[in-house]
Amino acid sequence: MVKKVLFVGLGSAGQRHLRNLQEILGIEIEIIAYRCHKSERVFNSNMQVIEDETLTSKYKIQEFDDFGKALSDKPDIVVIANPNSMHMSFVLETARKGIDLFIEKPLSTSFEHTQELIEVVKKKGIICQVGFQYRYHPCIRLAKEYLEKKKLGEIVSVNAEVGESLTRMHSYEDYRSMLEARKELGGGVVLCQSHELDYLFWLFGMPVSVNSSGGKRSGLDIDVEDSSTTFFRYKDGCNEFPIILHQDFLQYPAVRKCKIVGTEGRMEIDLLSNSFLHEEYSSNERRQKCFENFVRNDMFFEEMRDFLNCVETRKTPKCDVQAAFASMKMGLAIKESFKDKRELKFDEFFGVEERF
Repeated sequence: MVKKVLFVGLGSAGQRHLRNLQEILGIEIEIIAYRCHKSERVFNSNMQVIEDETLTSKYKIQEFDDFGKALSDKPDIVVIANPNSMHMSFVLETARKGIDLFIEKPLSTSFEHTQELIEVVKKKGIICQVGFQYRYHPCIRLAKEYLEKKKLGEIVSVNAEVGESLTRMHSYEDYRSMLEARKELGGGVVLCQSHELDYLFWLFGMPVSVNSSGGKRSGLDIDVEDSSTTFFRYKDGCNEFPIILHQDFLQYPAVRKCKIVGTEGRMEIDLLSNSFLHEEYSSNERRQKCFENFVRNDMFFEEMRDFLNCVETRKTPKCDVQAAFASMKMGLAIKESFKDKRELKFDEFFGVEERF
């Protein structure tokens, strides 16, 4: 039974996980935190700042300024929700201690130490889940079910898109200070908006090659890419098909959609309106479903509950370290492709021994 949780990072993402943990386990769970920046901004469930409130007073957090000492306090699980580029050192130190981990996506922003982490997780038998919560979105789950049942026949093409204005993401801070906008913190649209990479991997596996065009296209005051359009080439047996993925920090209103075309039907998914459409060519039948009662936090709540169940039962999480490593590979290949302005074959880029 989880009774003590150590947090590394208590920004908006970390606080969301904290609230969900308290709802699942009860407010009596002990919360400890390694903190170096000591921001006291407190968020409610709508991600709005609560005035005249501090993290320590609201959650009764015991703070540590030394991560080793925090681990020595024997937490049952550790939640890593600090900036992307800082994940790995805390993750590795935790894993070496044999403590179960929940890590905010992405797993990391480079390949450095990732193979070591995978080996340590396997050797120690650690439960390590990475926070790709769109695997818990009802539309993605339904798409997974339809694809497994071959309701579309052979896949012909896939188009996925995510776009959101960086300047409107957080009403409580200047966009230039956000991790999404800063290279040193692991920002950039490719890895910060990597949920598409994860669900595409979950639905279709790893691509054969990647060809991407992207970079900083706008006048935003940032030092990272704000736009990327990628052509993934896939092969499923004798069937070859493309997946086109577009990501940007520019669009308003936001968009998050996926269209899958097959030889016998097609699916259209809107992940913001929570709507799902399946059309069958032979019968002209249209099946539409809108998950009206679904709210965004349902995904985060369900993934945390699933993680805690894995901690209890020792089952492998839906998005374990291997799966998170796969989507990270896809993201880093995108960035390498548009930097070099060429198509990259995954075998050549990663080496045969690293293929899935």
